[in-house]
Amino acid sequence: MRLLRYLFVPWTMFLVYSFFTAILGQNGLYARRHLEAELSQLQENQKSLEYAHARFLKTRDNLMSDPDTLSVYARQLGYGREGEEFIRIMGLGVAINANTPPGDVLYAAEHVSIPDKTIKIIAAFFGAVVLVYFLIGDFFSFRGTGD
Repeated sequence: MRLLRYLFVPWTMFLVYSFFTAILGQNGLYARRHLEAELSQLQENQKSLEYAHARFLKTRDNLMSDPDTLSVYARQLGYGREGEEFIRIMGLGVAINANTPPGDVLYAAEHVSIPDKTIKIIAAFFGAVVLVYFLIGDFFSFRGTGD
């Protein structure tokens, strides 16, 4: 019967390893939540970039097909027509497309998880603690019986 309880040691190691892997491992709940949050940020960024791209395409098409739009755009850049004279005052010009959100630049965050080797060490530690507990219990029970 005493030997049977020593089977708890590998089971303890297995359960601790499984628990830490499921919660804090590389594919655990914590890592998945972090990746899902990053995915939603990337999707929002993609939508804003698609919107900005559509606006740029519309502006490009207008510049290619409409001479009046091209003239207005050229004037905003500081160009004039042949024979015109104008005074340009620095700092008072209209910035072209200043309100266009180009999208946020996002960098992937460092992977948040506990390495598998560390989880194995933690599981082995808990297994050793259970083993020491049983050995100490056996030591005192043998000592008490006088064997």
